[in-house]
Amino acid sequence: MERVAWLRSFGLRRDPFEAPDARRDEVLALEPMGMLHVRYAEVHGATEVPHSCLIEGVTGSGRTALCMQLVAEDEHAALQRPGLGRRVVPIDRFTEVSREVEQRRGSAITACEALDLILHRIVPEIVDEVLGHANDGTRPRMPVADAAAAIESAGPSACRDLLVLQTLYDRADGTPSRTMLLRDRFALSGGVLAEASRSWGLVLLGSSAVLGIVLVVFGDRLDAALERSLPSVAPEWARALPWIGLGLVLSASLGLLGRWAVAGLLARSRVRRAMRSILVTDRDAEDLATCLNELRPVDLRRVPRRGAIGPRLELLDRLERIVRLLGWNSIAVVVDGVDDDVDSRRAIKALLDERIVQRSGTSVVLAAPPSAVEDVRVPCSRVVLDWPVPALRRLIQSRLDRCVDRPVAPPSLDALFEPAITSSEIDGWLARWATPGVALDALHRLVVAHTEPTSSPLRSLDADEPSELRPAAHPITRATIERVLGRQRPA
Repeated sequence: MERVAWLRSFGLRRDPFEAPDARRDEVLALEPMGMLHVRYAEVHGATEVPHSCLIEGVTGSGRTALCMQLVAEDEHAALQRPGLGRRVVPIDRFTEVSREVEQRRGSAITACEALDLILHRIVPEIVDEVLGHANDGTRPRMPVADAAAAIESAGPSACRDLLVLQTLYDRADGTPSRTMLLRDRFALSGGVLAEASRSWGLVLLGSSAVLGIVLVVFGDRLDAALERSLPSVAPEWARALPWIGLGLVLSASLGLLGRWAVAGLLARSRVRRAMRSILVTDRDAEDLATCLNELRPVDLRRVPRRGAIGPRLELLDRLERIVRLLGWNSIAVVVDGVDDDVDSRRAIKALLDERIVQRSGTSVVLAAPPSAVEDVRVPCSRVVLDWPVPALRRLIQSRLDRCVDRPVAPPSLDALFEPAITSSEIDGWLARWATPGVALDALHRLVVAHTEPTSSPLRSLDADEPSELRPAAHPITRATIERVLGRQRPA
């Protein structure tokens, strides 16, 4: 019997045990919050303070599914409770990203690059919302209706903070144009250096122009007054006063232009230094130096220096302020895709730096294998992912419920096996498998071996088929179990 027909005989529209990984799991995608991880409440409660949390779990224990559920729940909570939810920053391929950072830097990743990673992930999404770009479904939805108005309500300093962050950490494509769009949206000028040169230059120009006009208009009267009061002054010098006034105006203008030129060169030098100090932490982006290719992008005195974590923490403070203006209470970095190797361990220690995890406005939730974090000592909560047999049964039954062809009642796990196989035997297998990944893989192999699919293409599981035409069910036999899993010893 084909696998599709066998599943339909139990009233199932698709295979509930076919789950290559959580991100490609079609059953989990149907309703991520409908099959909560057994440790979900514990992990979510440990990170609500906000507080950082370290999740330890072996492969197949549901680390990725738990991270996906945390992201989905936090976005829902932020929309339902504006001002109290968390702005989640998911990092799915942490090991790959950290290796990319080390390749670009040429040395080991540090806490500075970890902060750059966090900022580089969240800033482009906020800029998209402020500029009014349509949400493609991959970015979280904003709790506020108008992100730009919410930031403007805090005054020019908040607008300028976002402009600084955008210039440093926006995506490489279109950054200069997005900088100009933000300036126009917030009615900001070209930067502190340009403003300083312009203000002092205008003062100098104005005072020189007033003095020059006075000398030109009242030059004749001043000539006569000088000749009367100072007979020793040559008349030629007295008659040269109007020309002196014009000279002052001309010198002030040249001085203003020179000051602007010097400020521009200084700004360009600071931009070049910033290009060498900031690293790209997104594997899909180009060199972050392209984000800083304008002459006077913003207040460049705030640009972080190479290896300096203090300025980056200050930038994170400014980002936390912007996040609160946009309707979130804090930032939560949810990290997944961590391997057990030297590079991953080095990246974990950099991200779990005490100066990052002990912040009140930013928390880190990192899911990793136990061996990768056995020597990590940080002041944060630790949760070990384990699955008792009743929890595994509930998870498998919930997958059966979601794959059933309504209004047919879902079958139980025991109903898929022949009556000679008792429930205690199945519980013994679940105890040996211990994790959802191993259990689902074993059950999937049993179904495939029992149904012995033919070489012809399978029919669509979603195709309508009258219930009276469904073939009779043939439960999984003990012979199939011994053929696939070997002879099972009693627990």
